[in-house]
Amino acid sequence: MIEIYYKNKKLDQQTRIDDFREGSWINIENAEENDLRKIAELTGLEYADLEEALDPLELPRIERHDEGVIIFVQAPNRDYELREMSYTNLVTLIITDKYFISISRKSNSIIRRLIEQSASIFTTQRSRLLVYFLLQISKSFIREIKVLRGVVFPNINKNASVTNADILALIKHEEVFNQYLYSLVPLKNVFELIAAGHHVHLFEHDTDLIEDTIINIRQSVDLSSISVKTIRSLRESFQIVFTNRLNKTIQFLTAFTIILTIPTIIASVYGMNVKLPFGDNPLAFIYVLGFTAVVALIFAIFFYRRKWF
Repeated sequence: MIEIYYKNKKLDQQTRIDDFREGSWINIENAEENDLRKIAELTGLEYADLEEALDPLELPRIERHDEGVIIFVQAPNRDYELREMSYTNLVTLIITDKYFISISRKSNSIIRRLIEQSASIFTTQRSRLLVYFLLQISKSFIREIKVLRGVVFPNINKNASVTNADILALIKHEEVFNQYLYSLVPLKNVFELIAAGHHVHLFEHDTDLIEDTIINIRQSVDLSSISVKTIRSLRESFQIVFTNRLNKTIQFLTAFTIILTIPTIIASVYGMNVKLPFGDNPLAFIYVLGFTAVVALIFAIFFYRRKWF
């Protein structure tokens, strides 16, 4: 779906228009091959340079062409629980002499937020629009990482009651953080290249904003790295808890088996077709039963003191 927005300093509100206009923002969400071919025809870029916008695993990077600049970035996917192994969403930004273009494979909350904040955004100022976009991406990573850390950290003191579901949740959260790191590290390099001004001309105010985005991205990288280490530490401690539980269960079953083996052995001996003590005594059953109970009790006390029960 292609949307075209336009706003300059004379307009109070960003306006959605029907035709491509110089200085407009062309937004494509749920992008398909036909949409990319239209953009290639409009901008003069090669379709082969644009088709990577449909690859969800494309690494963040920046490409310079005669027709403009293509910037591949990854943004957090807030619906990651509903999508298998897709915790980030690729967004492709294109800046030409006439247009600012954003391409997303899925509906993107960052784009929706920028459209809602249209009063403070001029589509004719393409470099500033780019900086605003990157700033929103960096803030989104910070927000999502804080939410995930809020879910993970309460499990730190949960060792005594840890369950299999807790382990699976930690593995999932670790995968989210790892995928964030996979995107954040090259994304930081892209932001630094833009801040250097080699690919996009930035004004003084824009330079200050891009520095803020770089700080946010660095914080996101640090928080994600710390969170991965914390999760690994938690999983190791949980593994120790499960191992101790297993050892205690094995000890209990071993002790219980030994206690049950005693009456089995005595009953087997007295079940032989040979002459045995108390064989002719009318109280033999009571004597044997009492002796068996005493021996089993002695072993039970022994195992209890050894804390096998």
